[in-house]
Amino acid sequence: ILRRLFPNFPWHCLPNWLTYIRCLAIPGLAALFFAPDLNNKHIYTGVLFAVASFTDWLDGYLARRWEITSSFGAFLDPVADKLMVSTALIL
Repeated sequence: ILRRLFPNFPWHCLPNWLTYIRCLAIPGLAALFFAPDLNNKHIYTGVLFAVASFTDWLDGYLARRWEITSSFGAFLDPVADKLMVSTALIL
């Protein structure tokens, strides 16, 4: 439905953009974890990790569903996953 409502939007880039957002969420994960005066920071950190995990599923689903897989996306997606999980394990 969205692809029909916004035909000029570059939908073929959306899976890669979701992966970029997941890469950018890694410093946010660490910043939230070490925030000094934030109540319930562990809950916020967990929610950010859950949202990043959802975008991991979503970008793979969209790329396969729309048949817009790319070699760059195939490289960057596992790298982003490993960086996110290793950061969470270290924290």
